[in-house]
Amino acid sequence: MSDTVFNIPIELRDPFFFSGDRVKIDETHFEPCEPFFAYELLYYNGRGADSLPWQVQGAWVKDILMEWKKEEEHLNVLFKGRSKGISESMRKSIARFYVLLYWSNKHPVRLENWQSSIGHFSLKPVNVIERLTFIRNNPALYHSFIQLSQLFEEQHKQYAKHQALNQWANK
Repeated sequence: MSDTVFNIPIELRDPFFFSGDRVKIDETHFEPCEPFFAYELLYYNGRGADSLPWQVQGAWVKDILMEWKKEEEHLNVLFKGRSKGISESMRKSIARFYVLLYWSNKHPVRLENWQSSIGHFSLKPVNVIERLTFIRNNPALYHSFIQLSQLFEEQHKQYAKHQALNQWANK
């Protein structure tokens, strides 16, 4: 394991996701959301990979949605049992939604002034800024979980529709 410590770049500084100003990443093995926004942390620190996922449309959508489905089931159990750990699990899921939203619009996640950048996206759920703000402000509420589930579903539909139209136009 070769952990490297990186500064959290200004583009990703957000106390909702990062409590400090540094994060460890094992550059030989990491996931898009483990640690949060791993590809972006490397990219903004000048260590971007050869193939940046937001530039290559494809399999990553399926992977993100598959991870979300697992987390959604876990969150369902947590909420039914009124268990601890809901906020941390929701934070992880919210980060995953940011990745899906930004990458499906061919951009790296940028938390600095995120409302403005999302406002310019062509693929996004209706009222996504207001809904995401509510979810971030109330991550432990069951209604936030329901909203987040709906955002994932709506973004997936937007992306699938976009991909289908592009395939049809390229025939």
